[in-house]
Amino acid sequence: MSLTSSSSSAVHHRALALPLIRCAGCKEKVRMFVSTTEKHDGWVFYKCQNHGVSCEFWRWELEYVQYLVDNHYLVGDAAVDAIGAAEERREQLLNAQELHYMNGSTSMSKKFVKRESGNVMTRQQADALMKLGREMVMLMKILLAVVLMLGVGALVLYMVKN
Repeated sequence: MSLTSSSSSAVHHRALALPLIRCAGCKEKVRMFVSTTEKHDGWVFYKCQNHGVSCEFWRWELEYVQYLVDNHYLVGDAAVDAIGAAEERREQLLNAQELHYMNGSTSMSKKFVKRESGNVMTRQQADALMKLGREMVMLMKILLAVVLMLGVGALVLYMVKN
């Protein structure tokens, strides 16, 4: 993993200037890194210089932006712009990752299902959604049967009274 001085996306190289703060836990400087792992290639993350030694401060870019907003390092338009840019970059990286997996580049390719919106869901999520759909169909059939029985009962009562 490499240390860099500015934060730029590996996907579209859109610069996002975020303040590098001092860690709340140990007061050392927080640094920006770019992941080079296969799973998160190009993802930006921030960690304390003492991470793993005496500090646990470590955040992906979007979580770091949220930390900056929550702790008032970013406010107003700067906060809104940073959140929007970090969310856009995360979406781009996830889409690039999805294409990588869908092209069979890794053993995880069969673990994901493409949705029409372009987002990704796991097989487990897709299975749960299908199960929910089957349960809804069953409930609709039961409701229809109850309505029909009530209708037949009302018709019988009407005929008996007349």
